[in-house]
Amino acid sequence: MLPAIFGGLVGLIAGILPETIRDGGLDTESGKRLVALLVAAVILLLAQELAGSAYEVAKWAFYRRYEHYLLGRVIDATLSTRRLELFEDPQLSRLADRAVRLAGLDPGDLVDGWCTRWSHLFQGAAAAALVATVWPVAAGVLVVVWFVAGAVMLTALRRLDIDSWSSGLREAEYLARIAEKPAWAKEVRVFGLTGWLAERFGLRWTRALDQLARARGAGRWRTVTVLLALLCSHGVIAAVMVADGLAGSLSATQITVLLLGMSGMTVLADQTGAELIEYGSPRVPLVLDLEKEAAQVATGAGPKPLRSPRPVRISREIRFSDVDFAYPNARPVFRRLNLAIEAGTSLGVVGLNGAGKTTLTKLLCGLEVPAAGTITVDGVPVQELDIGAWRRTIAAIFQDFVHYELPVRDNIGFGAVEALRAAGEGAEASRTARDRLDAVVRTAAERAGAHNLIAGLPDGLDTTLSRRFPGGVDLSGGQWQRIALARAMAAVENGAGLLILDEPTAQLDVRAEADLYDRFLDLTRDLTTIIISHRFSTVRHADRIVVLDQGRIVEDGGHDELVAAGGEYARLFSLQAASYGIAT
Repeated sequence: MLPAIFGGLVGLIAGILPETIRDGGLDTESGKRLVALLVAAVILLLAQELAGSAYEVAKWAFYRRYEHYLLGRVIDATLSTRRLELFEDPQLSRLADRAVRLAGLDPGDLVDGWCTRWSHLFQGAAAAALVATVWPVAAGVLVVVWFVAGAVMLTALRRLDIDSWSSGLREAEYLARIAEKPAWAKEVRVFGLTGWLAERFGLRWTRALDQLARARGAGRWRTVTVLLALLCSHGVIAAVMVADGLAGSLSATQITVLLLGMSGMTVLADQTGAELIEYGSPRVPLVLDLEKEAAQVATGAGPKPLRSPRPVRISREIRFSDVDFAYPNARPVFRRLNLAIEAGTSLGVVGLNGAGKTTLTKLLCGLEVPAAGTITVDGVPVQELDIGAWRRTIAAIFQDFVHYELPVRDNIGFGAVEALRAAGEGAEASRTARDRLDAVVRTAAERAGAHNLIAGLPDGLDTTLSRRFPGGVDLSGGQWQRIALARAMAAVENGAGLLILDEPTAQLDVRAEADLYDRFLDLTRDLTTIIISHRFSTVRHADRIVVLDQGRIVEDGGHDELVAAGGEYARLFSLQAASYGIAT
């Protein structure tokens, strides 16, 4: 409301200034009143600046707090499901993707829109009140005209936000991402895509802008009509004001107040706030829908745990009994799968792509649930275990392991997250806990053969594994695989008794692979181990090997036994051995 009050003061100053000049200066009574009004105006200007600054600080603080709150709810919802339905079910994954993507696109715009909208409404109402002190009818007419103009502008904005051109913009934006992503830079240049990308981006963007121009033209006459109404109403009011001013019916104070008030009423048509509200609002129902679906997945995921054992070591066996499983809208992966894994032994799993090797480990980790049959640990179904406690007994390196752009200590320490939490960070870090964490990390790195790699990094365990951060470094694929293997070894150091190695040598060179073979017995000592690999030179070290085909185990035995049997394993092993010139 301060701008309207300032406008009233300026009107009073305009009215008293001629009187002060006639009376002979500032020493007169009118001059003293003028000085007082000028001082009040200066104070009001300062108050406006202070209030505006405080308002911006409060608004952006609220903006960021809301943004953090909404993103926090998205994170809580996505992490609340202990399995992978939100990422593998097509309908749920689309919802999760949209919620995560949209919630990350400035959700605080909703707050900004509220603040802007109400601020403009109050400013416009105060300006209308200022005009009404001189000419109530003019104030009423202008309020109606400006609100109608605002409604027409909002309709035009909505018309421009249509799929017919925004989808074209999305295509152009995707092409821009291809050109900009560092991870794609090599392939883009090797295949000579640079010119094609630039040309296609330009075509898509130009086509989208042409469609946008056509959308703008659809409401042109309505916009012209509103502009004419604004011009006519203000023209009539200005003409009457000039005539009354010349006739002496309106004073200089009144004319000034009218002009400033009319100028201030323009914010009634400003749709910036409404546009921000419409942009920010869709995040809220998406997040609510995600929370609802995540809650249904969490509550409908199967039987509640009947007991909460924490088997540091599996004492007898893991058993798959008549297990059926299929991903949503896909053919079955397993049909009546039966498999027993004796505690303390190593099992190699072999099969062609799509045979279900990785799915086997996901079922074992409780990331997926069988459609039929049971998976038991020492006779207890996995669904009845405390799933968090069960997973703490598992050390795993998956084929698609994560490259965390974090320090080495965190990358490996995630395998022993309790030790990582106890160590804290910064001033809160406990020296004893930090030393214990570092001991776990270094031992794990030694077992995984990553100790020499870490020794060569500029800051050792504190080196961030990404060049996007100051002092950070990038690793090769094989070096990353050693870090991931060290992470699994950290889980072993922290008490895990089941080791899962999914393609542990896929990105290692020949020397590093041979080094891993030499460490195999040390890596798997006293552990129940499952090894999945296309490299038979890795699998042959396992105590026992099974061959998966079309959802069932078709061969089961030791390496020599399976080679002698002359079945699928022997055929695949012979093909691979021949390609390397290895005698079978």
